[in-house]
Amino acid sequence: MRALGAAGIAVVAIGSVLTGCAGSGGGGGGTSPPACKSKVPGNPVSFRANIQPIFDRSCALAGCHTPPTLNGGQDLTAGRSYGQTVRARSQQQPKLLRVKPGDPDNSYLFQKIIGAPTISGVLMPQGCPATPLNGAMCLAADEIDAIRTWILECAPRN
Repeated sequence: MRALGAAGIAVVAIGSVLTGCAGSGGGGGGTSPPACKSKVPGNPVSFRANIQPIFDRSCALAGCHTPPTLNGGQDLTAGRSYGQTVRARSQQQPKLLRVKPGDPDNSYLFQKIIGAPTISGVLMPQGCPATPLNGAMCLAADEIDAIRTWILECAPRN
């Protein structure tokens, strides 16, 4: 059997360290974001029953956030919207997540619907509060509150 040279020993050592760091996702090795803790008792807002219907009537419309036109690269149609929003980076402001679970104020989607002064582009749905484009409906105060509450609940896929 041949003895390992210095380079071979280095490769084995690095491989061992990387293997130890990889872990199996259950502690040890790597870092993961802290788990979101809901700031709302219970789960009063359902993604399927409350949030997706808002997207359906105000966002997932031809020429907005539905194929083939994905403004901001975002598809808000049923079955695609959750993965396109929660923990997904904004194209307009890549340092922000579209939805940062537990933190509506730092969720770009929420900033866009309330018209925060730091957004790029325009308030969503586009044309609100006057006449929205493409048959969209402007969001009512209770719909904006539902989105905020859902994000505070850690944006569950419920």
